[in-house]
Parts: sequence; C-alpha cells; structure tokens
Amino acid sequence: MNQAVTGIAIGLLFLHWWHAIPDYLWFVTAVMLGAVVSYFLRIHLLIWIALGAAIAALSVNIYTNSVKEIPIDRENITIVAKVSSLLNSEISTSTIDFKLLTLNSYPIDSYYPLNVRLNWLQPPEMYQGQIWQLTVKLRRPYGRLNSAGFDAEKYFVANGIHGRGTVLSGTIVDRSYIDSLSVEQTALTPSDNSSAITLRQRIFTQAMTELADKTHKAYLMALGFGVRDALELHDWQRLRDSGLAHLMAISGLHIGLAMLLGWWLGSKICALLPELHRFIWLPLWSGFACALGYAWLAGFSLPTVRAVLMCAIVMILIRLRIQWPGWKIFIVALAICLMLNPLASYAAGFWMSFTAVFILYLANLSGVRQQHTVPTENNIDYQKNLLWEKMKVLAQLQCVLLLFMLPLQWYWFGGTSLLAPLINFVSVPWVSTLTVPLVLAAIATVWFPWLSNVFWQLADWTLYPVIWLAEQSVGTWLSLSSAWLPFLMGGVAWAALGWFISWRNFKWIHISILIVFVSWGIPLFFQQAMSTLVTFNQSFLANDVDISHDKSSIGDAASPLWTVNMLDVGHGLAVLIERNGKAVLYDTGNRWQQGSIATSVIEPVLRKKGINQLDGLILSHADSDHAGGFDIISQQFEPIWKRSSDRRDGFLPCVQGALWQWEGLNFEVLWPPKIVKRAANPHSCVVQISDRNIHTVKPTNALLTGDIDAISELLLARQYPDLAPDILFVPHHGSKTSSTNTWLAGMSPELALVSSAKYNPWNLPSTQIKQRYIDKGTRWLDTAQTGQISIDIEAGSRKTQRYRQDIDDTWYRRLFSDE
Repeated sequence: MNQAVTGIAIGLLFLHWWHAIPDYLWFVTAVMLGAVVSYFLRIHLLIWIALGAAIAALSVNIYTNSVKEIPIDRENITIVAKVSSLLNSEISTSTIDFKLLTLNSYPIDSYYPLNVRLNWLQPPEMYQGQIWQLTVKLRRPYGRLNSAGFDAEKYFVANGIHGRGTVLSGTIVDRSYIDSLSVEQTALTPSDNSSAITLRQRIFTQAMTELADKTHKAYLMALGFGVRDALELHDWQRLRDSGLAHLMAISGLHIGLAMLLGWWLGSKICALLPELHRFIWLPLWSGFACALGYAWLAGFSLPTVRAVLMCAIVMILIRLRIQWPGWKIFIVALAICLMLNPLASYAAGFWMSFTAVFILYLANLSGVRQQHTVPTENNIDYQKNLLWEKMKVLAQLQCVLLLFMLPLQWYWFGGTSLLAPLINFVSVPWVSTLTVPLVLAAIATVWFPWLSNVFWQLADWTLYPVIWLAEQSVGTWLSLSSAWLPFLMGGVAWAALGWFISWRNFKWIHISILIVFVSWGIPLFFQQAMSTLVTFNQSFLANDVDISHDKSSIGDAASPLWTVNMLDVGHGLAVLIERNGKAVLYDTGNRWQQGSIATSVIEPVLRKKGINQLDGLILSHADSDHAGGFDIISQQFEPIWKRSSDRRDGFLPCVQGALWQWEGLNFEVLWPPKIVKRAANPHSCVVQISDRNIHTVKPTNALLTGDIDAISELLLARQYPDLAPDILFVPHHGSKTSSTNTWLAGMSPELALVSSAKYNPWNLPSTQIKQRYIDKGTRWLDTAQTGQISIDIEAGSRKTQRYRQDIDDTWYRRLFSDE
C-alpha cells in the first residue's frame, strides 16, 4: 500500500513538468516497463506512478476540453448559468463565479463542466444557486505573466475556472424558461428559482443581518464562511505582515478544532443516553460531522478538504482499531486529495497546508512536543508547570514553522514576516479557544437571531486584541530577493540536519557548514554594502545636480552586462533597465480603484531582484497607463532622480538635448523639444540608451518611444536621420497613429517590442503595423503573446527570453494563448 499511494502521488504531481499533455502511448509504455520491473525486482512503484500520471492526464484533458468550449477571442455570448459565489448586498463585489448550464443555447455536458468568473460592474441582488440568463463577453482565462507577482493563469487552473468575461446584461430565469431546457438539465434544475438558493447561502444571508453592525465583520465572515471579499487592502496587508492570513479563514486548524468540539459534544450527549452499543461511537461520528459541516461552510476549500480527509482517515482507523504511523496518514491524505482534484496542486493553499502538517509531524518526531509533567502535591504548581510546558511547545512550533516554511513563503509570496511566530504564539490559542467556538455557536443558532447575535458580538469582542496586535506589525514584511535563495535553502537544510546530527557530538560538521555559508555570503554582503554606499553618493550628488547642464551621477562600470526588461503590464508600459544590481524604470503602468501595476507587477519584480531603491524614474507622459503608479513607485522605492516631460514637483526635465550617464550607459533625450504643463501622447519623452562607452566595438542602442504620434515621428526623422536603434520599443502600443513609413524608413531594428493587452478594446497592436516591422526583417515581440520580455546585452550580443515560451512553457500557457 505504501508504494501504491506514494507512486500515485508522484505520478499526479508529474503534470507540473508537462509542456503538453502526453499521448496515451506514454502511459502504456510506462505500465509495460513497470510490469517488467515489478516481475524481476518486485518493485511496483513505476506502475503506480504511471497510474497517477494517467489520472492527472484525465483531469487535464477534462479541464482542457472545457476551456476549448470558450472562444480564444472575446466574443458576445448568451449563457444560462447558476451562481456559484456566496453573495450578499452588504459586500461590495463586482466579481462573481458562475457554473454554465447552456452556452449559446447549447446545453453543457455535465462531464465537462464550465465554470467562469465574470465582472459585473453594478450587479443586481443575486444569491448562490440562482439561475440567470446573461449576455457576456467571454474569453479564456488568459493573464499577465512576469517573473514575479500574482500568476492569474495558475490561480484559475488551481480553482477550476475555465473562462473570464464581462457581463453586458442579465435577467433572472423564470420557471417557464427552466422548463423549456433539455430533459437532462430540467432534472438537475429546481423548478422555482427562489427555492434554488442554496442552504449555505441562506445561512450566510441570515448571518449577515446579524453581522451588519459588528466592527470586525470582514474577519468574522472569513472565519465563519471562508468569504474574504469584504477584506480591504489594508486588511490584507495587516494579515500578511502579521502572518495571520492562515488564521483568519477556515483552515485545517479550525477543522480540527471543530472535530474536537463535536467529539466533546457527542461525549456529553452519549453520557446522557442509555449504555447501548450503538451509542459508543457517537462522539466519533459527531466530531466528524462537525468537521465536515465546517468544511462545507467554507465551500470545501483546499485546506479544509485536506483536514477533512485526515479526520476521516483517523476516524476510520479508530473505528477499525487500526494503528498507522503519522507519515502514512499524511501520504494517504495527500494521494486522495490529489486524486480528487489533481489541479489543486497548482494552488498555494495546497502546498502551504500539507507542508505545515508535515513540518509539525517531523517536529513531533524530533521531540518538539509536550513532555510528561509529574503531578505534585501543590496543584497550583502543577498547573503552572503544565501551562509552561504547553507555552514552550507552542513557541517552539511557531519558530519551527517560520524557519521551515521560509522557502515556500518566498516562492509563493516573495518574503516572510519575522514577527509571525510571536503574533501567532498569542493569537492562535486565543482565536482557537475563544473566537472560533463562538463563531460556530453563532452559526449553529443562526435561526434564533437574538441568541446568534450574542455569540457574534462576543466573537467580535475577542478579535479586538488580535487585530490590534496585527496592526502593530504593519510594515514589517521582509521581502527576500532571489540572490538569497541558496542561503535560504541551505539554512533550512542545515537546520533539518541539526535534528538528526547534534551540535554536541558533531560540532565540526556544523562549524564546517557555517564556514561555507559565511564564505558564500561575504561577496553578496560586500556587493550590497557597496551598492548602498554608491546609492548614497548618487543621492548626495543628485541633490546638488546642475540642472542647466542636465547631468546625473555617473556610476561605476563594473560589469559589461546590462539588461532590458519589458514587463507584461497589459495595456500600458513599464520598462526596467538593469546594471550592476541597480535599476532605472521607464514608466509605471496603469492604476485602478483597487490596485495598480506598480503594486501587482513592478514591486514584486524589483523585490525579487533585491532592488529596494531605484536609481532613476522616467515618465514618458502623463496618461494613466504610463504614469498611473508613479506616486506608489516614488514612495516605495524613492528614486534618486526622476525625470518627466511635464512639470512635476521633484522631477528634472526630460526634454530634447538632455544627456546623462548612468552605470556607464549613455542616456540621450530626443523628444519633446520643450517641457509642457501636462504631457500628452505627442509630448512623450523619447530616450535613446547606448552602451558605446562599455562596448566600443559593438555597441547596442535601445530607443524608448512612449506614445509619440505620426507628427512627432516625422519631426524626429528630420532631426535624427541617422537614428538606427537595435532595440525599438514600438510607439503607442502598435497603433496606426504611429510607426509611420517615414519614421521607419532609415531604421532596421533587430527587435521591435510592443506592450499591449491581449483583449484590449482598441485591437492593438494593429496587424498592419506589425507587418510593417516584419517586412523590414525585424523580430516582433508582443507582451500579450510572450509575457515579460528580458534582453541580456553584452558586447553586441543580445539574448532574448520570452517568459511564456522560454521560461514557463507549460500546457495551460499554450491552452490560454492562441498558439
């Protein structure tokens, strides 16, 4: 059995390495090889791995076939769909999940379900379970793709979402329309749409009436129903910086607590019943029922499914009087969870949940557990010793989780909270023993409003000290760059080694490892120290800069390599120039009411690279898609110097004739001829970057063009007839109003880079403009097709990497694009 569950789990995880879905012949071959190995060596692992991979392939095929029902290009489509989201008028949301019943009047096969996420700007009142007829613009769940930041495509795969779109109009479906559907759909659809509202929605709606006046309503909703839609941006920052994001949700910890409460309740009921054999196992089943019910309230999220599976396995083993080691329960739960939903392994919650449980199990094996406390004659002293022992174990577990979860925290979130162990040490027992039982009591008595309201109020009061403590941690989040990853992994491995090889008996082994770490870290430490010193000098010089000569500081040219990154920001622009561990940013992308490109893309990319301060910031012009995030970037990364073609406080002018050097690279402004009050497209700051001082024989020129129009191009062509960039950033996202024949006549760029959104309403870039570049022999690269584009430049050699095709080429990337 051990080989079976281990092999199935390994096979199911193989899908993370698939660039395309393997043909069934691969699985037949693997089974045949496994049979030979099994026959001669009595090792059956390969057969089980093949079986797990086949299950994964089946799941991927089902998901793929469902996605293929959605058109590649966004189209107007009529659908009939059931509401999947838990909704309430008190929660302001414009994003709603639906399960499709028909698509353009064609019924959806239940074997290939279609789940879509739709944006509805001002949705009417609706509830989970209701059926609506909607006119939507629907497309596949394509997303921006960069080296860091939120990966929307991976998120949609993990959550089984097959399409995205926008609702144009919609009406609730009445009984006569439902009756007109096919026989199969009618059998699955309630005859009255009002009665179609789910029980979970009804409980949630009733609870929301009692939560309306509660201070911590958003957190109580998350604890009671797993709904986090009411959490604001500041709430998320508070939870991230304090390490309490796992606590303010229905997590595996809370499922276990619900099981214990159910067990306790069942034992009390059992004590009141006659001593009959059929009542012996009542506590067990009542505990499992409470755990299952709490997971149902959470919509069976990944952590709750894991916890319920483990509870179920433990309950069955107890009932059958079978003893398994903890690792066996863990691997069986892992295999079952993956078999139920192989795509769940693309979710952060899956890995965080299972990894945390595994670390706690190993900590328990290594002795991090409550030791037996010998009773004393003085009961007060005994209770003190018992409490001290429990607190010591809790503190040790929090430190162990912080250390060994670091690699996973870095991979998914780019950093960690060093205050998390301290805050969790206080908050975990507090919320678990006070808040969660009160929340469960409030939900259990939801049909008795006066009593439920009492429990909700008590639960709300218990959160005051927790939220206050979390508020003190805001701003303490520690971002970790990829340069520190080897040290992070090595430190975790060293700490794990310490569990099995003690310092006392093998101190020279540990000292040797410490020396290796120090020798690795010294160059990185000095590099960052020198970078900080040079940054200080640049800041000092920038304060005394002579604007009339238009010069900034000249950095030390240490490395011949420099990099140009065009980030995938959708419709907008953000270009990052790197050299010697420093960076200059050209444009900051767009912003919207709930966020910005600066926080969702630019900041994670810079933090991952270990860049905590920008040397320079250039704004091409004032349009939001180019300058929307400049205030956030200015605040978070405090650029030493800033330039723009319009009048801004603290900005140097970016006008024709301006020259400066940065890290050995030459910057020359070619346009506009004068500074203006507000820079529009024609006033975009056009900057040429050259490395002729570094690579005198084979220099490279990159031309940043912003959104200049045809007239600006004509004037530039007259003033700079010898302009010959090797890398040209296509003006105005490839619009027909730019890239004129006159402008391109004297140019033969090797690369033409365009920043665009795949489903932008202006159909940019223009196919005519794209062909114009291709006809010149220029390689056309569009972020809508490639994701982030990175070009490493050295001595005339240019290595181009497309993030979608060259770095993260997986089966679902191809599925969502039109390749």
